[in-house]
Amino acid sequence: MRNVSRATGFTPETARGAVLLEVLLALMLFAVTAAIITSSMNASMDGLERLKLNTHAANLAATTFAELELGLRAADASGEQAMEKPFDAWTCELVRLGAENESGEASDLTQIEVILRHKDSELVHRQMQWLKLTEPKVSPDEDSPLTARTTGGVSQ
Repeated sequence: MRNVSRATGFTPETARGAVLLEVLLALMLFAVTAAIITSSMNASMDGLERLKLNTHAANLAATTFAELELGLRAADASGEQAMEKPFDAWTCELVRLGAENESGEASDLTQIEVILRHKDSELVHRQMQWLKLTEPKVSPDEDSPLTARTTGGVSQ
């Protein structure tokens, strides 16, 4: 007579098959869980990188507006221009729009839009501000105080 358990009614061979099935099911659940956690972490890291680039772009835009207000940068720059090192992965474009008040007269405020693009990603950051511009204090052929500060004060 075959060895049959009275409690379950299974033979030892069918019990081994059930254990194997349970192990395979547990392994499959583990693999699915690991895949979900990995994809979640990947999406989180992508979001973190996007946030870092957007914050960096906002800081560069604020710096550009400050340079314009202080007269360290001309607002008449045309087209996309590469940023200086260590920001050489970014390009900056200034769009200058004239401003009129309600009566149609020219205002002393100028609408400036700074468009920053990151070369390695598809990030484009646009920021607009109304500024009262002053004439640049540095001519284009002279070294800018900003350039001297970013290069460690060493003239090139």
